[in-house]
Amino acid sequence: MISAIIVAYDEEAVIQSVIQDLKKQQFDGPYELLLADGGSTDNTVTLAQEEGISIVVSQKSKANQMNEAARTATGDILFFVHADMKLPENVFSVIQKQINDGFDGGGFSNVFDEHNDRIKNIGRWMNGRFFDKREQSDKGIFYGDNGIFVKKEVFEQLQGFKEIPIMEDYDFSKRMRKQFKVRKVRNPVITVSSRRHIQEGFIKTRFQWIMIRMLFNMRFSPFTLARWYKDSR
Repeated sequence: MISAIIVAYDEEAVIQSVIQDLKKQQFDGPYELLLADGGSTDNTVTLAQEEGISIVVSQKSKANQMNEAARTATGDILFFVHADMKLPENVFSVIQKQINDGFDGGGFSNVFDEHNDRIKNIGRWMNGRFFDKREQSDKGIFYGDNGIFVKKEVFEQLQGFKEIPIMEDYDFSKRMRKQFKVRKVRNPVITVSSRRHIQEGFIKTRFQWIMIRMLFNMRFSPFTLARWYKDSR
């Protein structure tokens, strides 16, 4: 069974869309849908309940929300989804195939719903990769917007996401890659929101991403880094 866990906080504008994407999966196997909510103050939970999915409410923190939902999940495979994603109809079947092929987890290629080429090019230039189009995910390192999937037993062996306010996905995928067999799925592609780039600025957002990753790897406190990267909503 696949347990799709939607992590959300105040996402009433998009929550029903991602749930519908998950319900429309062309998949013959069993699955369940869970909302990992961080105490939304809008209609996110109400709209999700109307869609008939399981609700797990916890303290606001992506790591905490996903860990709590993972403990509730009954599936053998965990698939972590952001509420603002747009998902193709075959992601479940592709995830199942990766597991059947011997992989323990992984993530998907992604594109932004607006200004994709501009955002990707700025990222390459600011990382100094002028002729190299590879991304972190090509190295088996995934962020939440790659749609991380993992065997539940592997998730438990890794003790889930660290309870930190930022970079919990990056940290988890690095630990997963180090100990287990992972794969980047290049097709299908997940579509993710470019709202932060639009609201905060393209260069500023990319600069923040690069600096936060660099400082995190230098063991700067994630609690300090999180104060520099505010919620875009």
